[in-house]
Order: sequence, then C-alpha cells, then structure tokens
Amino acid sequence: MGTKDTLAKRYLSQNEIFADAFNYYFFKGEKVINPDDLIEQDPTESAIIRKMNKVFTNQKIRDVLKSCTIKHSRHGSLVLLGIEAQAGINYAMPVRDYLYDALNYASQVADISKKHEENDDLSGNEKISGFSKNDRILPVITLCICFDKDKWDAPRRLSDMFSIVDPRISEYINDYKLNLITPHEIEDFSKFSSELGTIMEFIHVSDDKAKLRDIIKMKAEESIHLNTVDMINTYVGTKIPTRNVKGGKMRVCQAFQELLEDERAEGREEGREEGADMLAKLLKVLTPGSKDYDKALNATAKQRNKLYKKYGIIE
Repeated sequence: MGTKDTLAKRYLSQNEIFADAFNYYFFKGEKVINPDDLIEQDPTESAIIRKMNKVFTNQKIRDVLKSCTIKHSRHGSLVLLGIEAQAGINYAMPVRDYLYDALNYASQVADISKKHEENDDLSGNEKISGFSKNDRILPVITLCICFDKDKWDAPRRLSDMFSIVDPRISEYINDYKLNLITPHEIEDFSKFSSELGTIMEFIHVSDDKAKLRDIIKMKAEESIHLNTVDMINTYVGTKIPTRNVKGGKMRVCQAFQELLEDERAEGREEGREEGADMLAKLLKVLTPGSKDYDKALNATAKQRNKLYKKYGIIE
C-alpha cells in the first residue's frame, strides 16, 4: 500500500470524517449519522466456496468498514458502511466494490449457517440451505471517495463495463451502481461539516491559483488539523510546512503564509545554485589570470550577466 493510500485510509477511518462523507452523500449534508454511533468492523472480506468437492477461498481487505444504526421515524436500520479511497481514477471500480459487498453478504450467510449447525436447529430445506426463512442479513453500502482532481470518466455501473448487450436479455442482468464522491462533481462544499470538505475543495481548485487564493482568504481564520494539512500536501502537491505547529492545529492563513515563505526561500536557493552553475561554466571558458577571469570572480550580478552574454553562457 502506497503513502497516498495509507494516509487516506487512516484519515477516512476517523468517525467524524466517515460520518460526514455518508451524511453528504446520503442526506445532502444533514447530520443524520452520528459519529458516536459508528462501530468499527473487521475490513477483511472473505468467503469459502465449495464446488464439486473442492474448496475455494477468496479474501479482500477493504479500506474502512463500520456498522451504524440509521434512525428513521420511530425505527432504525442497522447497516454496514464501507469506504474505498482512490488516489486516481479506477476503470474497474464497479467490479471491485461489487466484490467487496458480495463477499460480505457471503460471510454473513456463512456466520448464520455456522450458528445453526452448532445449535442443530434446522431441518428440511432450511438445513440444506443453512439459512432459515426468518434469517436476515445486513445491507452493505460501499462508498468510493476519489481524491483525483480530474473528471471521473470511468464506469459508474457494472453495465457500463459491458460491450453491446442484446436488449431482450439486458433486463435480466443484475446491475451494480457505484457510489462515488469526487471533487470535480461537488457543487456545494459547505454541505460537508468536517475538514473532508476542505480537502476536496482544495483538490477541486488545485489548478487555478486565483480560486485557490480566494478560498484561502475566505477560510483565513479557520483552523485545520495537521492530518488535514498532510492530506492537502499529498493530494494537491503543496508543501505546507508543519514544523512550528503546536496543539495539532494551524490556521489556514498561517499554513499558506508558511508555504509562501518556504517557496520563496526555495526559489532563492535555486537561484543561488543556478548562479553558481553559470559562473562555473564561465570560468571554464576563461583563461585563469586574465582580465575577464578576475572580473568574473569579483563582478556584480549585472556585470556577470554581461560576461555571460559575451561568452555565450546565456543569450
């Protein structure tokens, strides 16, 4: 697992961020899912398949999986929620998420079947199934969060991955819809209540310096956590320094002021290195002890530029 994947997995596993992602996607930002109600689940999805006296196993590890009771009216629905983070666009994502969900359902059925086998409480077709007509499994919903600034041009459904299908049979093919959040398609970042929205907004405008400055001005007095800064640095490509931060948070204006200062210092250092390289090239074409050689060693920047032009170092 690469740095980007590891960082995103750790970031999205925070209950506040996890809940915010689903509240944005399901409920347009309304705080229906409470972070305190989320319960961590084993992200390993596995299944054992028996066919023709042979046993086949399949195992995949999700990024994050949590259970949650979503309240509605006087009732509540217990569901399993999973998140898959993508650093870039994945053209096979519907199959990947479909497999995670299918393996989870198979695992739930296997767990129920094991309990029945231990209790020996089934008969007839139910015993053969290992599953009674009153048994129930939990719905599984997987949300893909892509941190790529580009427009998602990959399949959004399993059916998008098919070639031409005879319309007479298409209605019989079970489809799978990809649940997706991508920066390019977010119209209102204020619907996020956590700093996940800040990250997505910075990614969204990362190619537009004017819009980036506007966001910085708008959020100047806001404070962001260091792990959010790490995500911005990693996915936007900025180099916001965090060495002088105390308390785990820094103001947005401070973050980008330090970024500008570091960029200026880096620019000055690059300028000095470039100047040293040009001087070295000039001295190679001059005769040691000559008038221009001595002049090059003691010249001002303006005088050296004239020598660079004179000897073809620059045009």
